[in-house]
Amino acid sequence: MPVIDIQYQKGALSEAAKTELPTKLGQIAIGYEGLEGSQFAKEFTWVYLHEMPANHVTQVSGAPPKPIYRLRFTTLQSLLNNENKHRLGEDVTRAIYEAEGSVWDEEEAYNRVWVFFEDVSEGDWIAGARINSLKGLRDKLAEERQEAAC
Repeated sequence: MPVIDIQYQKGALSEAAKTELPTKLGQIAIGYEGLEGSQFAKEFTWVYLHEMPANHVTQVSGAPPKPIYRLRFTTLQSLLNNENKHRLGEDVTRAIYEAEGSVWDEEEAYNRVWVFFEDVSEGDWIAGARINSLKGLRDKLAEERQEAAC
């Protein structure tokens, strides 16, 4: 149940990709968090597309030859371990390439798609007027699974 922010320049993604990519990225993240199949996790995973004017996304060396992307995944601390962050990062980078219609190129991706993780400490994420906690999340998921079993 992360919050996902994607920054990229205008024209990098088609309208269809902008519609499909948020769901795909959210599903990838939910899977690595161990929350696959949870309706609660789907509703609590938000994706923000930040499309910027092309000249507002650049490199010090000049305009990039292909679009560049910055993704930030904000999650509760301890929800993702380092191995899962690495695998999630690779999978979302591949999803970006697929959304663009580009052929996967691991070497090129190194300088085109960067993924950052922000781990929010217990008590530092307020959802509405409630503290969003790992215990609360686990309780909600257990409740959801129990209702599904009935």
